[in-house]
Amino acid sequence: MKRAVQRNHFGTYAALTLSVAGLLVFDAAASAAPALPTNSIVNIVSVTNSAFGAKGDGVTTNTAAIQAAINFAAATNRSSGCTVEIPAGTFISGPLTLKSDVNLQIDGGATLQMLPMGSWPGTTTFISGSSIHDVEISGSGTIDGQGAAWWLAFNSNGVSRPNFIQFSSSSRILIQGVTLQNPPTFHIMIKNNNANITVQDITINTPGTSPNTDGFDIASTNVLIQNSYVSDGDDNIEIGGSQLAAEITVTNCTFGTGHGVSIGSITSGGVSNLTVINCTFNGTEYGLRLKSDNSGSGGGAGGLCQNLFYANIGMTNITVAPLVLYSYYEEIGTPTGITPQDAAAEPVPSPVPGTTVIWRNVVISNLTATAASGVIAGIIWGRTEMPVTNVILSHVNITASKSFDIYNASGVQFVDSQITLPPGSTTFELYDAQLTVTNSASAASPLTFDGLTTNGYGNSFFLYNAQASLKNTNVLDNGPLTISASTLAVSNNLTLFPSTALNYFLGTNAATISVISNLALGGTINVTGGAGFTSGVYTLLTYAGTLSGSLPALGSAPPDYNYSFDTNTTGQVNLIVTPPPPGIPTNFTALGTNLLIQLNWSASSNAAGYNLKRSTTNGGTYSLLASVAGTNYSDPAVNPGTTYYYVVSATNSAGESANSIQAGAIPLPSLVSINLNFQTSGNQLQLSWPQDHLGWQLQIQTNDLSGGIGTNWTDVPDANLTNQIFIPIDADNGSVFLRLTYP
Repeated sequence: MKRAVQRNHFGTYAALTLSVAGLLVFDAAASAAPALPTNSIVNIVSVTNSAFGAKGDGVTTNTAAIQAAINFAAATNRSSGCTVEIPAGTFISGPLTLKSDVNLQIDGGATLQMLPMGSWPGTTTFISGSSIHDVEISGSGTIDGQGAAWWLAFNSNGVSRPNFIQFSSSSRILIQGVTLQNPPTFHIMIKNNNANITVQDITINTPGTSPNTDGFDIASTNVLIQNSYVSDGDDNIEIGGSQLAAEITVTNCTFGTGHGVSIGSITSGGVSNLTVINCTFNGTEYGLRLKSDNSGSGGGAGGLCQNLFYANIGMTNITVAPLVLYSYYEEIGTPTGITPQDAAAEPVPSPVPGTTVIWRNVVISNLTATAASGVIAGIIWGRTEMPVTNVILSHVNITASKSFDIYNASGVQFVDSQITLPPGSTTFELYDAQLTVTNSASAASPLTFDGLTTNGYGNSFFLYNAQASLKNTNVLDNGPLTISASTLAVSNNLTLFPSTALNYFLGTNAATISVISNLALGGTINVTGGAGFTSGVYTLLTYAGTLSGSLPALGSAPPDYNYSFDTNTTGQVNLIVTPPPPGIPTNFTALGTNLLIQLNWSASSNAAGYNLKRSTTNGGTYSLLASVAGTNYSDPAVNPGTTYYYVVSATNSAGESANSIQAGAIPLPSLVSINLNFQTSGNQLQLSWPQDHLGWQLQIQTNDLSGGIGTNWTDVPDANLTNQIFIPIDADNGSVFLRLTYP
């Protein structure tokens, strides 16, 4: 025969990481594929061989024959294992005990059928294995439990029923290919310290009306269930018990009638590192069902349930609830009509029992569900004394008739998700809940919150890029409320108590609480700088009625700004954010150049601009020369030869800094060559040149014409201090030459 073993789509299961809004990172633990039976099964023993004599006539009881074949296979060819084949036909049998290194193969066309209830010996399990290894149940045939009579007796008088397939303290188990149907009770029981279990490509198809016919009951480690169809009368898969259930993967499975993939109700052994991925649910009562208590019929229901990961889940026509996670199973049973008042009325034991269930680190990602008419969207309900912690619902879209309820839970994050309900419905009912709603883009449909606070237990909200409304302001109470790029509409009055904390992320996108009626101020407002935060006016609250109370206290806020609350605009409570006065400019210098003075300085803290001031008197008084945004300026309104003195101050909306230290400079004259102007005045020659050439040097030379003009130039005294000179006319000089030179 061939063993058609498939690993799941991930081979060894890759770690799955989800990071949400910078608030929580959850890394689903990587799980290795369970070890498969090590025997290479090449030896086949048919139960119809003459040595055993089983008959598939639907009448003969074949218990001894099939068990003899199993015993023979276990005692033979131990190095390579052996297959016990049940060929086509209907083989009726009583209890069978599996052995190590044996594959029980039910061929296509074959049915292995339990003896009817009237002939069954007590409550002995049909197919069992204890402390065995390398065992397999395979084939494309059917294992049938003839359960109808058992179900009737159980419903009538609670008769005890045998299990169908059960393993304990065993390892390397493979179940594949077979169809299981109509057991008296649970189909496959994998509890009591088993390890390395693989179930794949099987079909469980038992009427939804059959009582307690769980598809799987699992409290073992390193378990893989994949590529299977499960439809039954109770939990499709039930995980948990008095032993540890850990490293469990359910992938590529389809679920019909039943109670969905469940944890509990007994969880005292703990449940951890569960991955349910790429699965569909159609017509199940529940989709994901996590239930426990702090006591139970199993001797204590509670335990640590953590690191539970669900991804890529599709649900249609869910008849009770797509998602339930709660801690009152023994007391409540089905939690589909729980109100905030019910949650608040639960007594709180002191001290907290050691059997109290702990739910934490749950991620549900990429889930789409539609529920039947009248069905709740879901419920997360921890115990008051032991809240549920750290639950992420990312890209979860549920269409239902009633609200999603969150009671006694902290760290619940609703990320890029949507609950679609009839118009006017409340999205979330809350009590003692800490809820974060965050979206990559602003959601078109606002969420609606309702509920209550009482007994000192309030609710906390964190809204990031979300639109929401509050039906009952008592749901907020003292908060805190954190709001970023979001709007929260309050449908009645809002009173901010002295202990109320409102936390705003302010920036480019508005963050506003809009009150439809009266607003009573108080409490504390904390500010965090978001994207684009700067000075300006931020509208924190609006109201349509009256305003009363006292201005809130300002708690934490970004440094280097000044803050004030403003209620002068009717209907608004604004926060005015201004920067502090700017710092005094430093490193101020002045440099004279040709007809300019170049001014430079270092930028000041918090400066929006600068005022440049000038004087021709050392130490002032200064007059405003220019207001500039940069840290340099060229002053062209200067005359060569004059000393100019400057200071600069920084400005912003908060005011003006003190002046910098003074810097002075003398501008240089124009560099452009210029002709001399001259005229006679009496017996003098008057020479002049433009004022902007003040500082050029007038030179004279009196060589005769034969001597040329290349040498013997002399400076006219003090000519560089003026722009005109008078030279006496002397006929004895003969030729006189004059020139103006750049200094």
